[in-house]
Amino acid sequence: MVRLKYRYFLITLHYHDTTPDLDLTPPILQSTLYHAVEENYGEVGMGHVQGRIKIVYLAVLTGTALVRVPAEYEKEARVSLSNVVVLRRKKVTCHVIHVGGTVRSCQKQLVSYNTNLLHRQMVECEEGSVKRQQIAVVLQRTLQEIRELAAA
Repeated sequence: MVRLKYRYFLITLHYHDTTPDLDLTPPILQSTLYHAVEENYGEVGMGHVQGRIKIVYLAVLTGTALVRVPAEYEKEARVSLSNVVVLRRKKVTCHVIHVGGTVRSCQKQLVSYNTNLLHRQMVECEEGSVKRQQIAVVLQRTLQEIRELAAA
């Protein structure tokens, strides 16, 4: 008997009107992905992935999600993710940041992605502004989390 292998997609949801949908839940995102697979691959593709796609993590405010997909349907899921353009009547773009074999590798990638994002925002802020100070505090905490992950 062969064990089922999974791939984990770390994705970001970019809303076109810049206001995230706070009512988004994992089942809603999961059904949207199922519809995208059905749209791209028909009923046969839907039959392959139905019940096998799982939303492991969803952060609505930051627009990040971790999606678990069987490794044999990695390509189909990636294509379907990139074709999601509407999520609960809001225009959205899905970007796949990382594809990994473990949740831990995706966690590490998410921390480094957020660190780079904070660095870019810090450069855009004026010197001595309150926002820049807040970003610096969050960045220090993020770097501390990276050290703790590396030590574990």
